[in-house]
Amino acid sequence: MLCAKCKGRLLCGRIKCPLLEKFRFLKSIEIKEGEVNKPTPPSVFIGRIGYPKVYVGPMISVFEENPEFLDSPWLWHGEVSDIIKLRMNLIRGKKEINVNSVENKFIENLQEIAASVKHVSLELELEKLHKKPTFDDVLQPIGLSADLGKIIIAENPKIPKKVEKIWNDDITAAEGMKILHNSRYMSYYIQKILSVGLLGKRKHRKLVPTRWSITAVHSILGEELKKDLYDAKSVNEFFVFKYEHFGNKFTVFIFPGRYNFKLIEIWRENSFWSPTKTWIGWDEEHLRRKKKYSKLGGGYYAARFPILEYLNKMKKVGNVIVIREITPEYYAPIGVWVVEEGVRRALQNPKKLSSKDEIMKTVKRCTDEKTYRSIKIKQLAFSDLQSAL
Repeated sequence: MLCAKCKGRLLCGRIKCPLLEKFRFLKSIEIKEGEVNKPTPPSVFIGRIGYPKVYVGPMISVFEENPEFLDSPWLWHGEVSDIIKLRMNLIRGKKEINVNSVENKFIENLQEIAASVKHVSLELELEKLHKKPTFDDVLQPIGLSADLGKIIIAENPKIPKKVEKIWNDDITAAEGMKILHNSRYMSYYIQKILSVGLLGKRKHRKLVPTRWSITAVHSILGEELKKDLYDAKSVNEFFVFKYEHFGNKFTVFIFPGRYNFKLIEIWRENSFWSPTKTWIGWDEEHLRRKKKYSKLGGGYYAARFPILEYLNKMKKVGNVIVIREITPEYYAPIGVWVVEEGVRRALQNPKKLSSKDEIMKTVKRCTDEKTYRSIKIKQLAFSDLQSAL
């Protein structure tokens, strides 16, 4: 194995060693086993290993100043190392629970924590600490984990009345999600309350692993948003939007035509999931419900979601191409929120393209010259654009 031979000497070609980075920030974390009084962001984590018996528990902040920021990706900026450092200040509390056991005091506490819109103070008993941080392409990084004994909520959680009503109603998860989204609740909040079993018909409610709940909300809400576009008229101009953060470059094209969404992913050589060569993948859809899970994984639904929000806001449809280029600066996975926020932030900066030549040059500038020549990205992006010109 290359990592065993390398021992942090960067033989893989990356700019930083992801294995060393994720442990570097743990050295400064000072917490001991036993009884502690700490806040939660508020957030919980539902594991998936061993399903239907999984480890669940609150996310616990090591420091008490502004704990909400630890779980607010829409506010995050900087570099990959900044996010790793930030999230290493969270401890994942763990207790083994069957996902169908949603009616017990421990889970009720977790539900109140997840539904709160402000941090919640907790009295906890940490029985055993585990110094193994969690990294994932969908999940945000997590620092230490700890087996839990008792857990007591030391103050009243601030739960919105609309959320309490949905909690008490007997409606489908999709209906609950749509009501909350229309009421301007963010996808991140809806993901949390889905994961702790607050959404769905009463007899079907259960815990949903955090990793699954993230993509489920993007997917289900995305399909609901598509329904509102069936009778929408097309845009009549060509637009390009750009944004770059955490080693991810996003370019979005929206141009005349019926709704068609295409995501093109370019993993540059020495980026996290493609250390030895440049890789390109793509997937697309029309207004019809997407039946098969995308071959691009959760990033596909995370990119589509803000696009559908944007089209619904305009009450227009169009051909959409999203090009995501991942550079070597993305040396460790920090979560699919990078895609959701990258596309959302890109859409805040529209630029009209006035000529065919300008459009084609913009596509060519989406990636470096070597990548452009070798993978012929123009074959994926040009055909749709040229047909609309």
